[in-house]
Amino acid sequence: MKEKKKILNDWWRQFLTGVMGTAIGVGLTFAVSNWVEGNRKEQAQRQTAMMAVYDIDEIIRELKEDLEREDALYPIAFYLSTHPDKVDVVSGDTVRQAVAYLIEEPTSVPDWSADAKEKAFTSSMDAWQNLENTQFYDNVQRCYQLRAELLRIVDQDVVFHRPLTEESVNKFLEKASAGDLDYDGSLTFDALRRLLKQTYDKPETLRYLRMYLLRSKEYNQYIDELGRLNRENKYLMEITDEELAAYVRKNIQKSKPAKPALMAGVWVVQLNEGTETLRLGDDNTLDITFDVMDMALLRDESEGVEVQVKFPVSYRFSGEWTLEGDSVRLYCPPGTCELLSADLDMDSLAESVRNSGVEWEDSYRKRFDQFLETANIDQWYSVFFDLTGNLMFLSYEYNSPMGEKIPVRMQLVKQ
Repeated sequence: MKEKKKILNDWWRQFLTGVMGTAIGVGLTFAVSNWVEGNRKEQAQRQTAMMAVYDIDEIIRELKEDLEREDALYPIAFYLSTHPDKVDVVSGDTVRQAVAYLIEEPTSVPDWSADAKEKAFTSSMDAWQNLENTQFYDNVQRCYQLRAELLRIVDQDVVFHRPLTEESVNKFLEKASAGDLDYDGSLTFDALRRLLKQTYDKPETLRYLRMYLLRSKEYNQYIDELGRLNRENKYLMEITDEELAAYVRKNIQKSKPAKPALMAGVWVVQLNEGTETLRLGDDNTLDITFDVMDMALLRDESEGVEVQVKFPVSYRFSGEWTLEGDSVRLYCPPGTCELLSADLDMDSLAESVRNSGVEWEDSYRKRFDQFLETANIDQWYSVFFDLTGNLMFLSYEYNSPMGEKIPVRMQLVKQ
């Protein structure tokens, strides 16, 4: 009997031990799973919050850049409007800056209008369901609402409508002569001076200049409110500057530093109508070839009107490149540029415009010969590559005659 009881007790202990072991195992499994799931959720929440905060900071930065450009160009345009006798005296670059301030850009949109991050935030489950901070969520939504409001104002409010419209530019070009276009198809400085004078004669130009302070005030109000909300966002989510910088390094700046081995090769930049090809040799030699589509204004004798004809132009600079840290210098001294081709297809022209075509081609080559006398390239660029090494980014700041710094960035594709 005692033996039977002992066997039963041993069996019972083994059974209870097995049950307890199973229970503990199941409990640990659930605990670990819950911890992993909780940690994954927390990381997803954090990533969503960081994405939104960084995006709003970028909107603020881009708005400030637009305002800085407005502040830099306004004095030029205003001064020339009150001193019309100076339009023929100041440098061509100064005239170009005044025109840039007054001309509308119908095909471009502000950098700060990009809404990909907003859509990602709004559609994210983590954003509207799991962030567990309704104030942060409301703040982010309010920031995007402010951006949409400003976009509507810039688009619809006459205060932001520039006086030099696409229609008025087209009318000016219709009356332009062959001598009004430079070798690259752009308006000469003399033509720009006439265009600027005509623009100053329009009453809407005076209104646009007078509304400068109102536009500046509008921009500053939105910049200030977006900044206040995003500072609160960082406080609510306890996001530090160091954490935000780490997010940028990991998710935004996915790039390689510049090295001579990455630089060497053939790189192409897509232009509006054509390409710019850089050949960077292992021995630091440099060739820069421009293949562009120019525009000829030819006289049709039979109709008594001018017609526009496109024709390809190709020219090349030669020099050297130098890499120092994350900066590269592209240097082509004067006398190293040559015209490769600039030939109108006379066979494709009507008989009534061929004489004008011959005159245009001759005039074009003479203007280009003058350009070749001083043409050179000497520019330092900040440079970096994407992770594949097949994209190169060159950026620099252009200094205008009035001290304005205009950022320029080029993306080059390796061939």
